[in-house]
Amino acid sequence: MPHYLSPHTPEWFKHLEKFDSEQASLTKRIIELAGTSDVCSICGDEENVSDYFLNNAKAPADAVLTLRLCKDCLKIRKQLHGETFSPFSLDA
Repeated sequence: MPHYLSPHTPEWFKHLEKFDSEQASLTKRIIELAGTSDVCSICGDEENVSDYFLNNAKAPADAVLTLRLCKDCLKIRKQLHGETFSPFSLDA
């Protein structure tokens, strides 16, 4: 079953390292450079950042389907990869 975890938490990184170690390393470096985890998982932007989950019914069993994305990265991922995301909250 894919993982729907709050982005940038220790548990999220633990699963992401198994699923996509390169993305885990890049996101850790972005957070380190920004000095906060409240940044986009992809580019490190601090403006207009929200947590999302990837709408992908065919995801591998070990997939981590959540990311913290800025509006620009959200748009780019849809345009370049056809990915669609929905807002993610553990409270929902």
